[in-house]
Parts: sequence; C-alpha cells; structure tokens
Amino acid sequence: MATPTTISTTPIPAGPSPASAVIATPDASTVSPATLSSPATSQVNASPTTSPTTPPTTSPLPPVIGIATSSTSSGGTQKAKNTQSTTTAHSSVSSSLTPTTKSSATASPSNRLSNGAVAGIVVGVALGLALLTFLATFVIMRRQQRSKGKRRYPPSKDSGGRELNTPRQQDSTPITKKPFTSEASGVSGTYENYLPQSADDRTIQQKAKAILDQIELHVENFYRNSSSSASRPDNAELAVFDSPYLPASLASLLPRSKNRVNIMKHALAQSVTSSISPSASPARSLLPNEYALLPNTITSARSSVSTKAGSAQIMSRWRVMTAYLRPDPINDATYMAQRDQKINDTVQSFAKAFAPWKSTGYKDEERGRSLSAILEDAATLGIFLFSQPSTLPFHWPSSSEVGPGRIVVSPALMKTTDEKGQGLVESQVMVNQVVLDA
Repeated sequence: MATPTTISTTPIPAGPSPASAVIATPDASTVSPATLSSPATSQVNASPTTSPTTPPTTSPLPPVIGIATSSTSSGGTQKAKNTQSTTTAHSSVSSSLTPTTKSSATASPSNRLSNGAVAGIVVGVALGLALLTFLATFVIMRRQQRSKGKRRYPPSKDSGGRELNTPRQQDSTPITKKPFTSEASGVSGTYENYLPQSADDRTIQQKAKAILDQIELHVENFYRNSSSSASRPDNAELAVFDSPYLPASLASLLPRSKNRVNIMKHALAQSVTSSISPSASPARSLLPNEYALLPNTITSARSSVSTKAGSAQIMSRWRVMTAYLRPDPINDATYMAQRDQKINDTVQSFAKAFAPWKSTGYKDEERGRSLSAILEDAATLGIFLFSQPSTLPFHWPSSSEVGPGRIVVSPALMKTTDEKGQGLVESQVMVNQVVLDA
C-alpha cells in the first residue's frame, strides 16, 4: 500500500539565501516518539508551510529539495535516519552557498562602472581616429585629382639644348580634352575665350538700324525733290553713286522722277553699306585693309575657295581671329588717316553730284559735317559686323524683285550663318528693308 507524501520547507539559518524545501514520506501512524523528539525532526515540523522569504538584493539561490521515501516495513528508526540525513545534507549545501552569496554581494559596483567608462572611451577614441583618417584620405585624393589636369612634365632636351618630342606618359585614367594653357600667363582656357564673342541679335539690330535711319534723315533734311535752275547735275559725279539695284542710271532717273529724295536715299545708302562690306574694293572700303584684302581677293579672282568644303566655317573663324589679332583700328593712326581721307572724298563727291537738289536752308559746312559723322559711324559699324562669328550682309533686292515704280531706300540686314559658320536653312532678317515709290 502506498504511503502518503508530506511536503515541508526548512529555512537555512546560515545566510540570507531562501529556505530549502524538504519532502518526507513517513507514515504518520508509524512515527516513533524518539523521532518526533529529535532536534532535526522538531525543526522540520516547526517550519511553516508558507512560501520562502524574499531574498536580499543578491540573486536568489534555488531551494534544496530533499526527498525521503520509506515503506511501512522500514520502521520509525529508518525514518528518523532519513530525516536526519536530509537535514544534514541541506545544512551542508546551505553552508557551501553562503560564502558565494556574500562575495557576490560585496563586489564593488564602482569597479564595474569604471570598466564600462574605460571601454566607452576606447571605442570613442577609435571611432574618432577612424573618422579623421577618412577625412584626411578624402582631402588628399581630391587634391591629387585637381592637380592631374595642371601637371606638366618638363620637356627633354638634347645636348644642344633643343627640345625633344617625347611620348606622353601613360596614365591609367582615360585621356580627356584639356583646355589650352597659356605658357606666358598660365591662364587655362581655350583660345576661343579670348576672341570677340557674338553679340545678341537686339544689339546688332539697333546698331545697324541707327545708321540706316541716319542716312534717310540726312537726305530728308539737306535735300529736296525740286531742283535749282541755277545749277546742272554733274553726270560724272552722279555715275560714282550709280547702283546695280536701280533700273537705270541716276543721270536718267533723276530728271524724270517725282520722288528724287527717295532715289538719293537709295544712292547714299547703297554707297555707305557697300563701303563697309568686307568684299568692297580697297579704294572705297572704310574698313582696315586687312579686313578687306582676303575677301576682295577671293571675289575678284573668282577662285574656288568659296566652294571648298568648310570654307564658310573657316571664313567665319578667320574674320573673328583677324579682328582680335589686328591692333585696335581706332588707335591705328595710319588707318584713321586713310579712313578720314576716304570719308572726306565721299562727302565732297556726294555734295557735287546732288547739288541741284540741295536744300537752301542749310550751309554746305553743316551738310558736310552731318554726312561725315554718318560715315564715321558706318565705319565703326562695319568693324563690328566684321568681328561677328555670324555672317551679316546687307541685302539689296533687284529692281525686278521690287516691282515697277518702287525703290528700296534702305536695305535689309540678314544673318546667313550661325555663330559656328554653319549656313542657316533660311536666312534670318535682322533689319527689314524699306521700299518706297520711285
């Protein structure tokens, strides 16, 4: 027959560790008085059956559980021995655990904090050094990359001091186009940065239209439709201002025309615009000789230069480079003297040719100063147009294009190429032409 089980807990007197549970299995009917009176048994029976007391701040120790079993035939003596052995073992375990608990409780918290602080400082210093190393490496690499484009190798020389052509040193990085570097100034940039840049369309229009308007106003102010009976026209002087865009010569058109002022506007405008064209003859050109020499040579020789591939682009660059390399014409005394002489000849010739139709309200000196100022401004305009990368010619339509009884008194300014010298599909009109009755 199975014996009932009795569960009791016995506190450990030697320390703050929790009480250990003792499990005994005696038969209540067979317990002897000697066993009940033993100190161990009394202590077991006296222990409460409640939960173990709350441990101190140190980590709790697991309770020691003693299990003793006996049969009905073992007798009270065997039960007492089992109980005593269980108590002895429990006391032994309790005594062995007590020093450990005390040593753990007496460990210094400040030592653990100091170790953690030291570890944090070490980690922080390591991270700081790694960050500084990364930044220093980054700055050095950036400087090396910037200095690659500026690095130059000294030329090799032979025994005579002459420079030798040496192959470019091999580089692992792909070769990129670098801007031209000036040896004298060390300024980096392509040569095109120094050339005259293209002006905007509005500036070109304003400059050209101002000259064309002045020509019209000059004729309107200083000349009239009616002629003076006291003077006769000089046909030789009139022939100087004949225009290929008129249906007939001036000598034949003026006597029978009712709008002589318009014919004189055409004659003066055609004379001025042709004198500032790069293809004008050197005798009439108001531009520096260097500007007109090559274009005039090409035009007069009828060579095949204009038909060669890329000739328009090359001529565009030639104009701009010539305008840059040539000394400023305004500061060139030789050019200024030649220009002023040509202007004076034109003023005198125009005054003689159209003397029969001059207005009597102005003196010849005033008339001459007005036309001289116009021609000076026109020469400046010609230099400006010549230096533009785009080709900007004046366009005069033929008399057949205008129609009978009509005359162009002011030409159109056209743009026929772009800034790179490439021909435009459709020419751009910068300044419109003016057509009036003949």
